[in-house]
Amino acid sequence: MNGSGHIKVLIFSVTIAAISFLLSLKIRSMSNPRTVLVIGGGLAGLTAAHTALEHGAKVILIDKKPSFGGNSVKASSGINGAVTDAQKQHNIEDSVQAFYNDTERSAGSLARPELIQTLTSNSAAALTWLSTRFNVDLSIVSRLGGHSIPRTHRGQGGAPGWAMTSALIKKLEQVAASEPERVKTIRGAKATELLENEDGGIIGVQYEIADGKQSERADVVILTTGGYAADFADGGYLSRHRPDLLNLPTASGDHATGDGLQLATSLQKRTAALCDIDQVQVHPTGFVDPKSPSSKTKILAAEALRGAGGMLVDKNGERFANELDKRDVVTAKMLELISAGRSPIWLLLGEDSANTLKTHCDFYLSKGLMKRYTDGNEFTRDKNLPSGNLAATFASFRSYADGQESDPFGRVYFDHRHTDIGINQPLLVAEITPVVHYTMGGVSIDASAHVLDLQGVPIPGLFAAGEVIGGVHGENRLGGSSLLEAIVFGRIAGEGAMKI
Repeated sequence: MNGSGHIKVLIFSVTIAAISFLLSLKIRSMSNPRTVLVIGGGLAGLTAAHTALEHGAKVILIDKKPSFGGNSVKASSGINGAVTDAQKQHNIEDSVQAFYNDTERSAGSLARPELIQTLTSNSAAALTWLSTRFNVDLSIVSRLGGHSIPRTHRGQGGAPGWAMTSALIKKLEQVAASEPERVKTIRGAKATELLENEDGGIIGVQYEIADGKQSERADVVILTTGGYAADFADGGYLSRHRPDLLNLPTASGDHATGDGLQLATSLQKRTAALCDIDQVQVHPTGFVDPKSPSSKTKILAAEALRGAGGMLVDKNGERFANELDKRDVVTAKMLELISAGRSPIWLLLGEDSANTLKTHCDFYLSKGLMKRYTDGNEFTRDKNLPSGNLAATFASFRSYADGQESDPFGRVYFDHRHTDIGINQPLLVAEITPVVHYTMGGVSIDASAHVLDLQGVPIPGLFAAGEVIGGVHGENRLGGSSLLEAIVFGRIAGEGAMKI
């Protein structure tokens, strides 16, 4: 037999061996499936659960709230992806490298290249998974602050976070109904302790439910409990690590109290490491509800509003920042204004801009968070702005958008919708304020979503995904990357749980 013949035989033998191995795995998973326990029913947890199911697991999903969804259902601007089908359809030229560069720049001195590469290089596949497996519409692409290219995707309907999360919840409930032996869901269950074996591996969880303490055993546990952006309690994560933020409101649900961090750092044999716990994102635009202006919890004014053409002005009707700068930069400018007595701060949208986010704006209007004015003059009179200031601001803004002058605040991205904002044009207006929004810190992981101990070694049987993890975003998270992080690392964790 000649050399090529030997190679063909070798390839054939390897192929048969690989097929046999995969079949053995499938048979084993069908007869004795691995149990994967997911703690937290937001988008990361749902993604991990579905991915584990796709690989033949039996899944247990628990959440301390009465319903699944977490903060993911609130996400209103979209999900990032580079080199996606939607971008190609809109003739948007993007690259994984450009997305990586934007994310690294945003992360600053705390950038972790391996985690950023994992996030950005898996983004297109994450969106494809959502659209093909769950029929999630991601056809609209916009640009958010800190992005050099439009890459934040959403659909034609309501809030993208709700669209994604509800689709995954619905399909999981369908599987639970048709194959109850494969899916078990437990709501209203607060995890209190991760169970360890004698070697420090994680083998389950103890939790509290209405009828007392119970436990579940599993081969693998995935933490997807969210962050700590609502942990304002004495001795909590915010009071210990960011006491300067305690007087700010939050846009987070009351469940976001750092439960996963507490579970992971309370292990007796191999304590999990934390990272970047002092890195907390303050979002520049939370709605001030006229009915309850001092409420500690705010509804987020989607960054997509600024991406679609929203303008920020102070109480004098004057701009003060590049509306599409990084969140931490815009927030810092706003806090300076508030300290200087130049609040309230207003978010203004022209009618064409508002129509690109009609579902969002209709919701905000129905809640009384936005108000419609016949034109800028009516708004000026209603809020007693200095005469002529707003007209001058609009005129300058249109000049920058038309390229006649350079914006002194450094804004370079404009499109046709920005020309619809004028003193004699219809206007939608909202009062806004900075809000504690997202916690970049969390449990330390590697690029395979393994939770790491204090020596940087993976803890056997423990993975994590979503806002509970730290290190992915560094000093500042780009808008649109929270949902992406949930999907990318949720899929990695769900798949990794079936490999160990």
